[in-house]
Amino acid sequence: MTKHIVKIVTGLFMIAVVLIGYIPQPEYLVELTCVSNTLGGLLLLADGILHIKNKKMHLNFFYLNITVSILIVFLVCMGSFFGMYQFNFSGAFFFMHVINPMVFVVCYMLFVNEQGRKIRFVLTAPIMIMLYLVFDCIQCQFTDRFVYGFINPEELTFVWTIIAGIVIYAFAYMLGLILFALNRLVHKIITRNLQEDSSAVL
Repeated sequence: MTKHIVKIVTGLFMIAVVLIGYIPQPEYLVELTCVSNTLGGLLLLADGILHIKNKKMHLNFFYLNITVSILIVFLVCMGSFFGMYQFNFSGAFFFMHVINPMVFVVCYMLFVNEQGRKIRFVLTAPIMIMLYLVFDCIQCQFTDRFVYGFINPEELTFVWTIIAGIVIYAFAYMLGLILFALNRLVHKIITRNLQEDSSAVL
C-alpha cells in the first residue's frame, strides 16, 4: 500500500510542476520536457490508483518508454553545462529537467519488476522518443523550426534525417538496455535479501 501511495503523490507532484512551469507559457507545451514529465506523472498516478483498487495492469512497456525519454531529457539538459546551448533551470524547470527524471528512474527501479520480461522487449523502449521525433518533423513543416531549434531545417536532408533517426533509436535502445539490466539486477538483489530474511526468521 505504501509504495502505491508514493506513486500517487509523486505523480501528482510531477503533474503540478508541469502546470506551474508551462501554464504561463503554453506555446512550449510541445517540448519533450513537458510531454515526458506529464506522461510520467500520469503513469505513476494511474498505476498507484489501479493497484490500490486491486486492478492490476501490465504497465512495464509504458514505464520503460517514459523512463528512457525522461532520462534523455535529463542527459540533454546536463549537456548544456558544457556551454554548447542553454536550458532553463529556474523554478519549476529545475525539477522537470533534473529532479523529476531522477525520481522517475528511481520509481522505475523500485516499483517495476522486469524479471518476468524477455530482453527482446527492450527493442520497444525507444518508441516514445521516436514518435516524438516524428511529431517534431511534422510540426516543423508548418512552423519551419524544430521544437528545440538545435538544427536548421534547411540543413537537414532526407538522408541525414534517416541517419539521425537510426542513431537516436540506437542510443535510446542502449539506454533502455542499461535501465532494463539495472532493474533486473536491483530486483534480483531485493528478492535474494527477502529470501535470506525469511530463512533467518525460520
